[in-house]
Amino acid sequence: MDDTTPHSDDTRPASTRRRFLAGLTATGVAGSALAASAAGEQTPSDRGASAAASRWPMFAYDAANTGHSSANAPRSGIAVRWNRAIDATGEPTFDRTNAYVRSSDGSLYALDRSTGETSWRYRTDAANDSPTTAAVAGGTAFFDDGAAVTAIRTNSQEQFWRTELDDSVSAPVTVTSDRVLVGTDAGTLYSLSRDAGSERWTFETSDGIAAAAAYNGSRVIVAAADGTVTALDGTSGNSRWEFETDAPTEAITPVARGDQVFVGDADGAIYALDSTDGRVRWRSDLGSGVVDGAAVTQNTVFVPTADGTLHVLNTSQGSKRWSVDLGAAPARKPVVTDDAVYVATAEDTVSSYPRNQGEENWRAELPVDDPHLSVVDGVVAVVGGLYVAIENGSQTEITRGSFDTVTNRWRYETDGLATGTPALTETALYASDDADACYAIDPTEGTEQWRFEAEHQVTGPAADADGMYVGTDDSTVLALDAEDGTERWSFETDDPVPAAPVRWRDLVIALDNGGRLYALDAGDGSQRWTGRVDKGGTRPAIGGDRVYASSPSGVVSAFDAGSGQEQWGFRASATIAEPAAADGTAYVGDRNGRFYALDARKGETQWSIELGSAVRAAPTVTSDTVYVGTVDGTLHAYDLDGNRRWRADAGESVRAKPGVAGDLVTVGSEDERLYAFDAGDGSQRWSYDTGAPLRSTAVFGNDSVYVASAEVAALDPPGTVQTPTPTATPSDTQTPTPTATATPTDTPGETPTATDGRSPTPTRTPTATPTDTPGGTPTPTTVPGEPVSTTASPAAEETTAATATATPPATPTATTTGGGTGGGGGGDGPLDDLGLSQDWVPYAGAGALAALVGLGAAVKRFGGGSGGTTGGQGADALDWGGGLDDDDK
Repeated sequence: MDDTTPHSDDTRPASTRRRFLAGLTATGVAGSALAASAAGEQTPSDRGASAAASRWPMFAYDAANTGHSSANAPRSGIAVRWNRAIDATGEPTFDRTNAYVRSSDGSLYALDRSTGETSWRYRTDAANDSPTTAAVAGGTAFFDDGAAVTAIRTNSQEQFWRTELDDSVSAPVTVTSDRVLVGTDAGTLYSLSRDAGSERWTFETSDGIAAAAAYNGSRVIVAAADGTVTALDGTSGNSRWEFETDAPTEAITPVARGDQVFVGDADGAIYALDSTDGRVRWRSDLGSGVVDGAAVTQNTVFVPTADGTLHVLNTSQGSKRWSVDLGAAPARKPVVTDDAVYVATAEDTVSSYPRNQGEENWRAELPVDDPHLSVVDGVVAVVGGLYVAIENGSQTEITRGSFDTVTNRWRYETDGLATGTPALTETALYASDDADACYAIDPTEGTEQWRFEAEHQVTGPAADADGMYVGTDDSTVLALDAEDGTERWSFETDDPVPAAPVRWRDLVIALDNGGRLYALDAGDGSQRWTGRVDKGGTRPAIGGDRVYASSPSGVVSAFDAGSGQEQWGFRASATIAEPAAADGTAYVGDRNGRFYALDARKGETQWSIELGSAVRAAPTVTSDTVYVGTVDGTLHAYDLDGNRRWRADAGESVRAKPGVAGDLVTVGSEDERLYAFDAGDGSQRWSYDTGAPLRSTAVFGNDSVYVASAEVAALDPPGTVQTPTPTATPSDTQTPTPTATATPTDTPGETPTATDGRSPTPTRTPTATPTDTPGGTPTPTTVPGEPVSTTASPAAEETTAATATATPPATPTATTTGGGTGGGGGGDGPLDDLGLSQDWVPYAGAGALAALVGLGAAVKRFGGGSGGTTGGQGADALDWGGGLDDDDK
């Protein structure tokens, strides 16, 4: 679990920042401890073999940018020690204990060198689109923070100093014994005091600085992007000499070694300059542009070029020693140890060669992007979105397909945090956030189709082929057009709508804060019927032909979805969460940790069980299992008779409805992760770091798993997901599963995760048949677990028009694709090519926001049969704060 260091009293992620980070991938990946010998700061004057073997303190290993370490790294064979998908970027650095790497939002991660687990994570305050490599020396990490350099203590993560600059940092910092050197986009090189961050001197170059400055013990070498190389006095910053390359150097890094400076240019020349006066000692034309810069040892220069060649030259004369065809353009400058050279290519491969010849030792094809390399004892660290630690092993080749990881297909940056589960249709993925914006996103590319700026906070969305539907806190339900996001219609409710609407056939159904339930025509927004509970707060749920609405008073009520007639009310022992229903049974959990299975026809308790912790989100029901999360961070799986199948650890509090796709169960957690478990035994498959508490449900479709939190992202999960055919066709008119003579029992032996030893036993409570009074307001009794009388009060009869204004439900059109969870319909509907009856749709979860047409793509990709689909598909979670109690908001 990541420990985030707060920078203010408000630790909630800023709504306007990019906070979506990938998280821990396959579980159980660990390795042996790394050797960690004592080491001091690495500078050209103190680079001992012991120090070099245990640390990689800054970009290109040392202040001279040599890229040469004496580490005993993997040579003859390899294996993967661990990998992390934390959206890592830039070259990782190391001290004795941790690896330090930046993520694309500017954060600095400290990862345990042996296991890859997060030791800590420091989030920067400034927007930073291109964070650079951090330097670590003397127990302090130095790194850019937008247009600033920040120094923090690695043991406490407390800020040591922070210095604002005149422009954005554009090159990695170089750290010497007393200085921090850093270049900016504007072309200014800053020399800052290492101890205080105070400015010692600045130097204005002729162009922007994209490469780290080099330091040889007395002089600072800086290369401007236009090819001007300047040597400065390290103490005063005065210019000592200047040299112009024949072509721009762009981001090519200068290297200082001995009494020479090595720099390449975009036309393929490599220059060896005298460090005293800048004269050319030798020059070699390599025929193709130099990429990123050279790695230099005492006698050898290793230079990669854009034509896919690694050139190996003599340092004294520039004569060729050997070369090798890399098979693709190199991505970065190479890394050299005493017996091997390591090169990453633009095709995301990493190869090792002996230092004296071009015969490949091993090759690794990795699921990374734009890889960067560092080497320490026993490990080659590769970073490019995914962080991969490669250690000594028996393999000489690793393929991309061998990685059991979850990777990003795309990410879309929203203005704020998601206010509901995204809704998937054939043509768009819809999302909304707490910055009052609604989005339509291309589900395959992640590009924005349109954006709607609301005037008030929105909750949702639900969707169909015509567009998206959201509630607002100014007491409105809005329908937005699928083509351009313009408002199709709006409907004024009596009170704010705190949770997303749901779609059922041709209706949009929403519940306001006052407890009024509205069924609106999806086409024009006209009111079909209204119903009433004593107070609102959660999202309505659909099961078969019934609408279920829950209330903070502990009552859940069932309404006929077509007419609005109230059919029964049930009172739990405490505040209840959003319900779910399928196969003739409704399921709901309460704040006291009691979980109920109710006869969907009468509201009678079929069984109930004590979970030991409060339920704050809806369960998800499949053909044979019901999944529910609790605030103690546990995901529970029970069969439909109330027998425990397994329970699993979901990190921290679960306030999101689980999502199910075949043999995969996903659930969001307050620890900022999406967890994926095996549906059969509850073992963890993978997890994904979302950068903010995840209170929405994963949606499956179009070869992807979609999640919405601080960003909307399309994930490519590891492996395949089999999608079985459901074992029953759910219908609220069916006779519930016979359970009168059976007492559900726990099967704790199937539990894969250690628990507190609870062994809850479900209980069955015989109840009387409730009196159905259509249109009435439920009047809770004082006995928990009993059906609630639904005799209407006079006031309720005046305000509820269920029976007077009800309109028979229209047959759904074949073009309805998103958000609907009811049955019926035919023709060329979106489920026809899957061979499924639309009566089965409730298995997709109450008010499923993931359109089943999108699920069809997932079935085809994940290997499902023509007669099967998933359970719990893309259902929504509670709104931020749950809408249950004021103290939870």
